[in-house]
Amino acid sequence: MRYADGGGVTAEQRKRREEIRMQAVDLFEERVKVPCIARELRVSEKSVYQWRRAWKAGGREALRSKGAPGYDCRLGPRLQARLAAWLDEGPAAHGWTEDQVWTASRVRTLIGRKFHIS
Repeated sequence: MRYADGGGVTAEQRKRREEIRMQAVDLFEERVKVPCIARELRVSEKSVYQWRRAWKAGGREALRSKGAPGYDCRLGPRLQARLAAWLDEGPAAHGWTEDQVWTASRVRTLIGRKFHIS
């Protein structure tokens, strides 16, 4: 399932999840058993096993948050504001008269027409 913000997780939630993984690393280093770690951190055993595998392969850094997924926006704040204004005008104002629905394809085409980037 896809969500607008990197899986529906905010930056604060990502930080909290990373803190939980770092607590798990501390417990791995103390040789605490997986079921005990899962109970203490209130996560599934499956997650703990995955974290332990990643920790063994790459150490503590392997469990650090990698940030929000996806590409960084290539439009600066001013251009984003201009795009938002054009989107508010609706598809008909930009040549799509069949319906009043913005699709990903139409937005991509509008960005290409207005900013000459893809």
